[in-house]
Amino acid sequence: MKIQHYKKYFAPLLLSGLLLISAIGCTDKLDEPFEDESFTSDVDYTIGEDMILPLLGAYYGLYTRSWEEPLTLGIRGDDVNAAGDQVPMHEQDEFKYLASHWNPNSVWQLHYNDIVNTFTAMEEIEKYREAANNDALADQYLAECRTMRAYLYLNIARTFGGCIVIDQLDNIQNTPVSNKVEVMQYIVDEMNEIIPNLPAVNPNKRSDVRGGMTRFTAYAIQALAYQEMKDYQGVVSATSQIISSGEYQLSNDFYHLFKKAGKLDDEIIMEFQYSDFNQGEGDRFGFLYAPFGIGGWTPVVTGAGAGWGFYEPTMKYIEFMLDRGETVRLETSVIFTPNGIAALQSDYGTLPTWITNTNREGDIFNNNARLKFASGKHIQPSTELIPGRTSLGSNKNFIAIRYAEVLLMYAEAMTRGASSSISLSADQAVNLVRARAGLSNLSGVTTQNVLDEKFAELAMEWGTRYYDMVRTENTAELSHEGKVFTMDKAYLPFPADQVAELPQLGEGIQ
Repeated sequence: MKIQHYKKYFAPLLLSGLLLISAIGCTDKLDEPFEDESFTSDVDYTIGEDMILPLLGAYYGLYTRSWEEPLTLGIRGDDVNAAGDQVPMHEQDEFKYLASHWNPNSVWQLHYNDIVNTFTAMEEIEKYREAANNDALADQYLAECRTMRAYLYLNIARTFGGCIVIDQLDNIQNTPVSNKVEVMQYIVDEMNEIIPNLPAVNPNKRSDVRGGMTRFTAYAIQALAYQEMKDYQGVVSATSQIISSGEYQLSNDFYHLFKKAGKLDDEIIMEFQYSDFNQGEGDRFGFLYAPFGIGGWTPVVTGAGAGWGFYEPTMKYIEFMLDRGETVRLETSVIFTPNGIAALQSDYGTLPTWITNTNREGDIFNNNARLKFASGKHIQPSTELIPGRTSLGSNKNFIAIRYAEVLLMYAEAMTRGASSSISLSADQAVNLVRARAGLSNLSGVTTQNVLDEKFAELAMEWGTRYYDMVRTENTAELSHEGKVFTMDKAYLPFPADQVAELPQLGEGIQ
């Protein structure tokens, strides 16, 4: 049964340039986990079962991501080039930063909008607590909101090198800027506090909010925070909880993990969920994948939308994968055009015969002035569109964290001297990922082996490669294709619009 009716719950909040309005309820149909929920026109806090509504509003805010966010977070790595006509993104890709650039300001503002959304959702949940008469469930919902908030802080701190951690919404002007380590410690402490209140299952096993936050989502976010602090024993402690849970396994089909079949796969720890609701017209809830696409393609499904060409895998990444003898991960991660293939042949030499400008489903990717390659992880084959839908990726989820990354974080931490209470070595963790890619086992795995494996496995995904190279201060790898990276370029400057409203940002990170 689909949602029959719904309403907007608005909580007007003035927050000094961070946001003007925070919607704490659902404003549209959401994905399948929410289809059985009915949103009424009145707020009545004596109806205990409605306690889930503000939680769904928080999820709606988290899932409603703007197209520029994953691009801004990802373009500075040596796995991705900025393409297309967005001058600020090209400048950031070349490590030329201006506080006036529009897209970092958007990332900051939209992330904080959603952070405040979690605060207001939590306030609403508390108003239902008495009627719901279920403290454990109320505490779980609050913990889910705090998990979402931690993920948003993680993104902001890794992008800007620090941020304002909000304790009270009416005290933002007096809240000092926290540096990255302080933000990461806050995330670690938050997760320690709320993990016991979260369900200990794979998100795809949740019956109330299918695909929602679980204990293991919180552990994964905590592990990422530990990793940024270079607390590798903490990384092992958090990732071991996920690995030993038995709730996760690698998908046996890397290619289809990023297609429709990969929705709510056992490998997924966190993903943003979207849906066409199995109908060819009418309401849908989706992400704008057009920036990842290639204009001028010849899709199998006539009329299927193309794209803008803003996000391009690097020649460096492709040649790295060719040197390794990669097949399925390279095919999945990179879409080739005829000009791209010609450029590769000129620079690299003879290519495997399987490299063509056609995907498995028969879509043809023609030459495009904006890019030579595109990210296959973000382009849904036209054959997966529901008849009647034409938007690129109309029914495609957006993966945020998956089990392969957890295994590789664990392995890296082990190579750096951390100890584990579970019977999984760094070699075994890496080889699980390599086996899925059809590669032979390694023995005596080193930190560099793991970083290389992360490069192969997680390219084009949320800036993971860039964060790894910044964390390890590997300026040589990020200096590629004429770009020169130095550690003073690790973080984007605080956006000028935010500094104008929040003077403490102008003082910088202490």
